[in-house]
Amino acid sequence: MGCVFNINHYTTYVDFPAMNPRLLIKARPSERTGEDLDIIYSRLKDIKVFEKFHPMLLQQICYYGYYEDLEKGVTLFRQGDIGTNWYTVLSGSLEVQISESGDLAESVTLCTLGPGTSFGESVLTNRPRHATIITRDNTELIRVEQKDFKILWEVY
Repeated sequence: MGCVFNINHYTTYVDFPAMNPRLLIKARPSERTGEDLDIIYSRLKDIKVFEKFHPMLLQQICYYGYYEDLEKGVTLFRQGDIGTNWYTVLSGSLEVQISESGDLAESVTLCTLGPGTSFGESVLTNRPRHATIITRDNTELIRVEQKDFKILWEVY
């Protein structure tokens, strides 16, 4: 069993001999065993997106993170929403759209986020999101919930 990751224009095949880390990281953190965390970590540490992460931070992301596999056109959150999650992009891309009126029909694409990008730091302040984020194509993310991201932020 294996998985192909396309990250920063590099295609990496990762072999998952025992269990698929995607399935493990979908499980609630409290349901993951030490062995599950080791499998997730051993696979994520070899992915280019996570090369610059401190090993302890990556271990915590393995514990707190959830894998998201989204289709094109999915709205993660809208401008004005209160932040509940932080994200890092594994593959795919997302549009960052803003609107002065808040109407999505009048929005302008500010930029595109791609592999290796993280976003959603507004979870630290409980302030409304400044933009709407929509997947441009099939996109894989790691999502960390607000309460857990705050813990990681304080420690790392």
